[in-house]
Amino acid sequence: MPLNIDIVQILLHMLNFAILAGGLTLLLFSPVSKFLEERRRHFEELERENAEKAAEAERLREEYERKLAEAGDEIDRMRAEAEKEAAETARRYLDSAKEKAGELVSGAEAEAEARKAQILESAQTEISELVLTAAQKLISSSGDEEHTRALYDAFLEEAAGEERASAERSDGR
Repeated sequence: MPLNIDIVQILLHMLNFAILAGGLTLLLFSPVSKFLEERRRHFEELERENAEKAAEAERLREEYERKLAEAGDEIDRMRAEAEKEAAETARRYLDSAKEKAGELVSGAEAEAEARKAQILESAQTEISELVLTAAQKLISSSGDEEHTRALYDAFLEEAAGEERASAERSDGR
């Protein structure tokens, strides 16, 4: 053999290599390939689930945004109704207050009229008493004209004083 190469030895090494490669393929490559394929499928399944969850999350987000917009519209509607109701309540309170004020003014006017009538009646009573007193003094006095004139002047001064006091009482009210 030239170069000291033994063909049988080479063939035996090739056979050993083929047996080793076949054995390793059966023992290692198939399980590793199977494991890698399972991992690939697992990650594809996770990716598919994540895509579904992302789509579901997007759908929920859109639904929440829609519901939020509806809630905002509902809040605006309820606010408008509340403002309208508040305005109506305020109007009713104002009308009630005006009505009560009118009743109070009417009552005060009626009371003032009654007081005025009472004061006039009291003044008339006092005047009539003064007239009676003056008449009695005139009748009981002697026929002296100067004395009668003095009594008459005193009567007028007393009547004027009573009239001023009566006016002051009605103005002071």
